[in-house]
Amino acid sequence: MRAHRQPDPRTAILVLLVVNALVMGRNSMTISLICLAIATVALATTGRWRFLAGFLGVEAGWLILFLVLPHLWQNGFVAFLALMGYWMFKLTTAGGIASYLVILVRPGQFVAALRRMRIPIAITVPVIVLLRFIPTVFSEYHAVREAMALRGLSMGWRAWIHPLRFLEFVLVPLLASCTRIADEMTAAGMVRGLGSKQQPTTLSRLGFSGLDALWILIVVGLVASTWWLKDLPAFPGGSS
Repeated sequence: MRAHRQPDPRTAILVLLVVNALVMGRNSMTISLICLAIATVALATTGRWRFLAGFLGVEAGWLILFLVLPHLWQNGFVAFLALMGYWMFKLTTAGGIASYLVILVRPGQFVAALRRMRIPIAITVPVIVLLRFIPTVFSEYHAVREAMALRGLSMGWRAWIHPLRFLEFVLVPLLASCTRIADEMTAAGMVRGLGSKQQPTTLSRLGFSGLDALWILIVVGLVASTWWLKDLPAFPGGSS
C-alpha cells in the first residue's frame, strides 16, 4: 500500500520534467531560487537531515561562486568560475527535486507507473536499472572507504592533494565492485522477467492523493510565475 506522504510516481515524473525545464531554461534566477526552496522543504519532509545539509552546503558554494566572487575579483578565471557556479547551481537544484523523488518512490512503484503509462520497454528497463544501481554505488563507495579506514588508508581532504592515490585506493576497487554488481543485477532482472513484453502482476497500488494535488498546484504555480517574472534577467546583473 502506498503511503499518504508519498507522491504517485506519475506525479513525480511530471514534477521532475517541469522543474528541470524551468530551472535549466532561460528563466529568471528567481525561479531557480523558488525551486531551491521547494526542494529544501521537500527534502526536509524525508528526514534525511545529513543529506539536506550537504545539499544546501553545495548550493551555497555555487551561489558564492557566481554572486560573491565576481564582486571581489574581476578576471577571466573568475568569470569562468561564475559561469560554472551558475549552471551547477541550476543542475544541483534540479538534482535536489530528483533526490526527493528517488528517496520516496520505490523502484517497484516506478515500474508499475511506467507500465501503466504504456512506456516502451526500451525506456523502462534502463531507467529501472539506473534507479537500482545508483544507491548501490553509494553503498559500495562507503564500504570501500570503511575498508580503507580499517587499514589506515583514510584519505579525506588529502584526496585533493594525492589524486592518483585516490584513484588507486578508492576508484579502482569501486569500479571493480560496480562491474560485479552490474552483472548480478542483470541476472536478477532476467530472472524476474524485467524485459518481458507481457504485463506482469504488481503489488504496488497506484493512485492520486492530497499530496499529489499539492504537487500539481505547486507545478501550476511555478509555470504561472514564469509569466509574472519574465521581465527579470536570467543571469544576476544581466539584461532580460
